[in-house]
Amino acid sequence: MNIRALLASAAAALTLLTAASAPYNAHAVTPSEPSIVTSCIAANKEEAAAAVRENLKQRVTEFNVQMPLDGYSLTEIGAHTIYCACEETGIGTEGDYLRFAIKGYKCKSQLNEDEVSCTISYIVDYYTTAEEEARLTEEIGRLTEELSLDKLSDFSKIHLLYKYVTSNVTYSDDITDPYVYTAYNAVTKHHAVCQGVTQLLYRLYNDNGITCRIIAGKSRDTSVFPASEAYHVWLIVKLGERYYLMDPTWDMKFRGDSFHYFMKGSTDLDSDFPFYHHAAQNDNGISFPDYNSEEFAARYPIAHLKYSEPAYSLGNINGDSVTDAVDASLILTEYARTSGLKMSCLTSSQSRYADVNRDGIIDAVDASNVLAYYAALSSGAEMTLAAFLKSH
Repeated sequence: MNIRALLASAAAALTLLTAASAPYNAHAVTPSEPSIVTSCIAANKEEAAAAVRENLKQRVTEFNVQMPLDGYSLTEIGAHTIYCACEETGIGTEGDYLRFAIKGYKCKSQLNEDEVSCTISYIVDYYTTAEEEARLTEEIGRLTEELSLDKLSDFSKIHLLYKYVTSNVTYSDDITDPYVYTAYNAVTKHHAVCQGVTQLLYRLYNDNGITCRIIAGKSRDTSVFPASEAYHVWLIVKLGERYYLMDPTWDMKFRGDSFHYFMKGSTDLDSDFPFYHHAAQNDNGISFPDYNSEEFAARYPIAHLKYSEPAYSLGNINGDSVTDAVDASLILTEYARTSGLKMSCLTSSQSRYADVNRDGIIDAVDASNVLAYYAALSSGAEMTLAAFLKSH
């Protein structure tokens, strides 16, 4: 649950994105390729940011970018350009995923002969190699196929992916191992700290059309004296026109059986356990957004209260107040998933109402009952599903 980011000036800065208790001289990931310096010439800051982004995605350790100063000083432009390279694009391997993939970097900017442009030299240290990221992409592809997300609603995707991660990833014991700060470790070893857990969910959500952000801050436990405080990261995820807060790391202790930090609002994230507290920080360094700024709040409007699921009823599991063939189809889909040993895509509330005949199993019989009831309603019958089942 610990993370810190220290960023000095761009002239010779070293940025750390690691645990407060994990020193920078902990063994770093050894690149599998010889260090090769790549160079590019950019006509503007957008091209420069794109070039930096591509080098970061390819895990290039040393590269140069030539670009116009565009009003920035030599001491600012290196950090500003890498900040722009980590802007959100909606692509799972970019944005915050890249921001938290960097263990540290140094950059040096030199004025070119024309005195209106400069050359920025970067040396970047990553948590993972390009080969490891390629393997992770393959594993995530297999996972996405296994979970069969393509026909699910956005809420069902959000819920199922959260359930998968909190059920299949545990909190790492050895926080000195740099791999535990990665989505790679969360997938291949099934354990990670908050940085790796949120990085994985960020990747899964964005890869499947769900917009989200990783929030860096601190957690505070007031149940002990003196109160303990630690660096921490969590997420905001978009559903409809609003964003909701979630903390998969703290929900991992419940192993997917219950969610206390899922789709919460700005006023009730810590309502289940009021002695825990999340606070977004502004001291994460200039490579991070100001999470408390008006600009960030306007761009990512967070709901005040937790997300409320629709009102379900017996047989009506999509919450549209009508029990029909759509509900029967959802029940059959659930039956097919669980029969194939796949994870349920229903929430606990949906599951309760999907088991129409109350035999403890969601199967084709339940779907058949819903279809029969729908046919009866279509023929003019007026009764509840419960009454219909009793009469048949």
